[in-house]
Amino acid sequence: MGVRDPVDLNDSVWTLLHIAFFLGQSPDRVLSVVNSFGFPVPLANQKRNRRWLASDVKEFFNKRSQGLLQVNSNVKVNRHQSPKSMGFKK
Repeated sequence: MGVRDPVDLNDSVWTLLHIAFFLGQSPDRVLSVVNSFGFPVPLANQKRNRRWLASDVKEFFNKRSQGLLQVNSNVKVNRHQSPKSMGFKK
């Protein structure tokens, strides 16, 4: 009848629904993935109705599965800071 699924993984531009279908997860669970370090930047909108190039998303998951993405740590540790001791009341 010519009816298409709303999500086709052969599309060149993917939405959140495409990525959720690709991973076999719900769209709510995929939000943490698309906001993670190293994920491709959306094409236009940074907040709502984001879209990514399918080739960039597939490349991200390929690199991530091979352990080629390094986590960028934003925590800066002061080496000169010493831990405080605990005091107990008598």
